[in-house]
Amino acid sequence: MTQWLVLAHRNVLRNGRRSLLLGGTIAIGTLALLLFAAYIAASLDGLRESTIRGGLGHAQVSALPPADGYVEQQLQYGLDGAERSRIETLLAKMDGVRRVAPRLQFSGLVSNGPRTLTFEAQGVDPVRELQAFGTFQLLAQGAPLRAGDEGRYQVLVGREMARRLGVRPGQSLTLMTTTVQGSVNAMDVEVAGLLATGIPERDLYALQIPIETAQELLRTRKISHLSVLYQDTAIADAQSAAIAQAIGGKVRLQRWQELAPLYPQVMALFRNQFIVFGAIIGLIVFLGVAAMTLATIYERGKEIGTLRAMGIPQAMVRRLFMFEGLLQGAFGALAGGTAAWLATLAINAAAIELAPPPGRNVGVPLHLLWLFQPSLVIVLVLPLLAMAAAWLTSRRIGRMPVKAILTSN
Repeated sequence: MTQWLVLAHRNVLRNGRRSLLLGGTIAIGTLALLLFAAYIAASLDGLRESTIRGGLGHAQVSALPPADGYVEQQLQYGLDGAERSRIETLLAKMDGVRRVAPRLQFSGLVSNGPRTLTFEAQGVDPVRELQAFGTFQLLAQGAPLRAGDEGRYQVLVGREMARRLGVRPGQSLTLMTTTVQGSVNAMDVEVAGLLATGIPERDLYALQIPIETAQELLRTRKISHLSVLYQDTAIADAQSAAIAQAIGGKVRLQRWQELAPLYPQVMALFRNQFIVFGAIIGLIVFLGVAAMTLATIYERGKEIGTLRAMGIPQAMVRRLFMFEGLLQGAFGALAGGTAAWLATLAINAAAIELAPPPGRNVGVPLHLLWLFQPSLVIVLVLPLLAMAAAWLTSRRIGRMPVKAILTSN
């Protein structure tokens, strides 16, 4: 086996130009496949983390809804104060839980006098919200909500909502909604800042208000749910299972995958794209190696005939070509893998920003995520594919008459 590998290596070096061309083809295919895989990994990782840390959390704990999902009044099935305290105390004792942020969701009308718009509000604890999700909450203008009496009647509104209402930080708005008893209540608030989520449709309806102020407006002590943030996303499923078992059956826990159904769809789309792209690259490598091996067989006909005349079996001669394909594939894959790793470092350091995707008005930074195990699989599979192409193509050797080869000019 070793002597055949040495001989194959010498043949690869002897035909340097051809080997360089074939190795370059494999290297380019490896480079393209690795960079595409790194782009997909970074896109999925960014989408997952922005979804979780943009306010959703790794899980949400809420009261059990009715079987048909019908709710007659706002917060009809919210968490009351006693249940909220019990769950927060339980979560505080559990390892792996990083932050717990209460949320109160409601809707209503917001007006500056001449104009009125609808809103989808979130009542939040300013301190906990900043600790849990402050990194992903961007303000176009103004300042975040302040805790205590100082920020009691302040709100954050979406940038598009502020533009349509013609308001700036420091100006006043009137909020109107129905209470949990079904009556109408209104409240004057001051705009503290403008939210910029990057999605114009969301910025048109988004509004944040201190949770105590929201409860005063709705005349209740309930909340909608508790958003739970874990230490590590990798343990999210196991952590959610442990919490669901600990809190009991009177409340429900929803994982972030259930709350963000778009993520599995995007993941399936990227997976299908990678399969198609990988199949195309694999086909290019296979056909390139097959064509080069076929040309080599015809050019080295006398060498093949001499080996056959010396009594060397056809299978062993084919093995020589198979090893040559393996070595060329290995050299090309290693070169492509090294180039892809260096390109990943260079692209991440360049801080390139892509154009905003559909539905957003903020550019997306181009970032590549290098994953060791998938990259290693790609680098190992392509040489094996080159070896298979060389083995299948070398079947031509069996149809070459030895006497005709040796006597030909």
